[in-house]
Amino acid sequence: MEYGNLNVDEKYSSIVEPNLYCDNILEPGITYNSDFQGDANSGLVKVYKQKSDGATNPTTPAGDFEDTNAENELIDVRLNNSFRKSKKIYKVQANAVSYALADTTFSTAINDVKEGYQAAGVACLATEGSKLDSTTALSKSNIKRMVLDMRAALRKKKAKADVVFASVDAFTYMLEAAGDQFTPAKNDEMVATGQVGYWLGMKWYEANATENTAAVYYDHAGEKHTVDLSGVDLIMYDHRFFSIVDNLEEMRLIDSEKFVGSLAQIEINAGYRVTTADAVITKTHKSLETLAQGALEEE
Repeated sequence: MEYGNLNVDEKYSSIVEPNLYCDNILEPGITYNSDFQGDANSGLVKVYKQKSDGATNPTTPAGDFEDTNAENELIDVRLNNSFRKSKKIYKVQANAVSYALADTTFSTAINDVKEGYQAAGVACLATEGSKLDSTTALSKSNIKRMVLDMRAALRKKKAKADVVFASVDAFTYMLEAAGDQFTPAKNDEMVATGQVGYWLGMKWYEANATENTAAVYYDHAGEKHTVDLSGVDLIMYDHRFFSIVDNLEEMRLIDSEKFVGSLAQIEINAGYRVTTADAVITKTHKSLETLAQGALEEE
């Protein structure tokens, strides 16, 4: 039986089929740098990036200091990605099902927003970081060698490889190759045991957001990118150089003025930026297709 597009009970079961969403792989201070949150409500956060003179060479004792100027640059992280979801809950529908329709719909709206939020972050990493030259298909036999090559590339750029986002296939190859060397992060906030853990000194996340063929995000300059993530195998990076700032505008259940019922609404604004491209490296098995559509283009 249906009311509009909603299936309602015919007194069979009170169980609601769960929705499938992207894993919650963006964790502040763990998979991205949250130090620059600042006054997110301003819509723009300025990040200082200190410039280095490189290694200091030794001289002989009893000498003078050689003065150099302190230099830095300002990097913008603009909160120009707004995730909004509003779902209608007709009273006649809520009365016709045996579960708490309003609460379930609100939870669904939150998960819809969360899925877009996760995909946008992965799209930013894949787009703004560096790329591994090899597009060789991954397998159980070659994944360790590929991972070590990626790690070496980051270390040579003075970055620390501490996080890996892996596609479902790549994560499976990793588990096969790692065997009992893989250590699940059992106390992690993520609600899973096999989806996150440690191998080769890095924390691995199974990122099913890589199944998204049209992940959308706006960069710091306001340019909209639509990224096909289906070719991404691995994204390895130093989380200190991937920044996200966000603010929660609203999460609410409100009565509707247009119909008898209520609205489940959520809005979150976020900004994503890779502050140092050399600290992120992406391995793909095909060219990464990114469609840039101009500054602040509306949907």
